Amino acid sequence: METKEKIKVYIKIVDGKTVCLCSFRNKKCKHNCDVDLVERDKFYGWKDTFRRDKYGKSK
Repeated sequence: METKEKIKVYIKIVDGKTVCLCSFRNKKCKHNCDVDLVERDKFYGWKDTFRRDKYGKSK
């Protein structure tokens, strides 16, 4: 099972900061961006989904 996936995106970086990040299929900005591959974790943030308090409630 793969835990990482690679996504093709348009990205604009100015002075080391990401200014724009759009999906390759659905570009919404009018900036002149470069095409790049971004790697993301498929399961990022899932631990918080299953966290419950002692009364069985989730936040």
